[in-house]
Amino acid sequence: MRKIKQMSLMTQFCLIIALTMLVTGVAIYEISGRLSRTTFTLSDRKELESAAQTARQQLALYNSGWLWQMELQAKVNPTLNPGGIFLLLTDSEGRVIAYTESGVPYFGGSKLQRYLSQLSQGKDINLSVQDNNSQVLIHGERTESGCCILAGKPLRVFQGTLTNYRGRLVVWLVPILLLLFAVAALIGRLAITPLRELKAAAQDVGNGRMTLLTTPMPGEMADVAGAFNHMSAKVTQTIRDLNQEKENMTRILESLSEGILALSPDEEILHRNRACVDLIGPEDSPAYAEVMQALRGALKDKKDFSGKLRRGDAVLSYDVTRLPGGEGQGGVIACIRDVTEAERLSRTRYDYVANISHELRTPLANMRGLAEGLRDGLVTDEQERMRYYGIIVDEVRRLSRLVNDLLELSGLQSNPAAFEMEQVQPTETLWELYDLNKKTFEEKRQTFRLDVPQDDLPAIITNEDRLTEVLTIFLDNARKYTPEEGTVTLGAQLVETDDIVTGIRFFVRDNGIGMSEETRKLAFDRFHQADKSHSGKGSGLGLSIAREILLKLGVQIHVTSELGRGSEFSFVLPVP
Repeated sequence: MRKIKQMSLMTQFCLIIALTMLVTGVAIYEISGRLSRTTFTLSDRKELESAAQTARQQLALYNSGWLWQMELQAKVNPTLNPGGIFLLLTDSEGRVIAYTESGVPYFGGSKLQRYLSQLSQGKDINLSVQDNNSQVLIHGERTESGCCILAGKPLRVFQGTLTNYRGRLVVWLVPILLLLFAVAALIGRLAITPLRELKAAAQDVGNGRMTLLTTPMPGEMADVAGAFNHMSAKVTQTIRDLNQEKENMTRILESLSEGILALSPDEEILHRNRACVDLIGPEDSPAYAEVMQALRGALKDKKDFSGKLRRGDAVLSYDVTRLPGGEGQGGVIACIRDVTEAERLSRTRYDYVANISHELRTPLANMRGLAEGLRDGLVTDEQERMRYYGIIVDEVRRLSRLVNDLLELSGLQSNPAAFEMEQVQPTETLWELYDLNKKTFEEKRQTFRLDVPQDDLPAIITNEDRLTEVLTIFLDNARKYTPEEGTVTLGAQLVETDDIVTGIRFFVRDNGIGMSEETRKLAFDRFHQADKSHSGKGSGLGLSIAREILLKLGVQIHVTSELGRGSEFSFVLPVP
């Protein structure tokens, strides 16, 4: 049965037709033979009954004396008997008085006694017996005078006729069945052709190609073709929408800065975007192995969890979530983020609070100690008291500068308003700044230089106060970290592109202690001081304020420094 189901529809149809034709032919062959046998048998029985009727009349003549036994024998035993009927007549005593010689083999021996015994009991005989390899019909009856009549007829003629009939039936039936089979196969092929077209079209739709049935279909197949065309249009549109949605989703995932790594229940990678490769590296990296282990753990334990890992200097955070699905479906997905900056900001906020507390606690502790000593009368010398007052005033000034710097830095970071811009002559600004700071450098026995072109620099559009503030911060920073006999240079130079002046580069250069790579990265953090022994009474907020000012002006600070060889802070302001 399974092999039959695996056959093509055309093969099954032809096989069914062939079996139907074969069964029909055999049925016709058998039914026609049985009908013919029944028809011939009824006809022969009527002949036997007619012969028995004639024999009854002859027996009546014989019993009345009108017919001699020899005459009766002559009548029942004709010389020619084309019908093949034979008779046997007995008197009332059961003695045979006449018989047909051709019937001797059928009534000989015990057969005659059995028939006569049955007739003597008042039972008629209508039998079909097999005798001497032939079928014989036997009819027997008993007259009112007690005489018995037995008539019989062999069916040899019928058998020959039936055999001839069946032979002719086969000769005619086989070609007819073959013709019917050929016609049925042709009809089946015509019926299968639309189904084959439907199958090919369904395969095209399954492969994502829209296919319509345009060939005219017979009968109900036309309705099927119409329904298929409607389904094909719907399925094709659905596939297009799904592909478009998949493409959009892929683009969205690829545009994310977070890494996405999805795993199927069979631990096959469903998706991995570029950010994932950038964050955790290739498949042979330790970070990739750790994330994969987390995903496999989520598949096994069927629960979500989060974790962090380090890859070099970067800190990565990943969240593993199970995908929706039934039993044996779904999967897990990991969202990977670079939290290095967030970790740094969190640490900076902590350090910021700690630094503010430290910066405020030191002068407050100093002032408290001095004030308590003065209050309790521990300082009696007037000169010593004045010194205490001077220290308290200095600490108050230091606190004022710290608070002012904090307020200025917070204002720069929180106030989105732009600075008031004006036209500034850079050469004049630099000379004024040089004259203002020259005495301060001389008091520390440092060489202070101004490096500007001989010709005046072109005018720029900026905020002069903020420009002066930034350069002053750079100069203060250079003075603190440059030892005695060192050199600090304030300068500016033209920036040209294709022989066209595009900007002015301002810089402050020193040959002081310089900065290491790590220190240079932290130079603009709040309260950061590279060398506490050279910091004096600074708050550590100067460079942070300078950076915020230049960010407001849309300018970036450039720092070059080498430990033990000095530093240079610079920025470029565009020329209109």
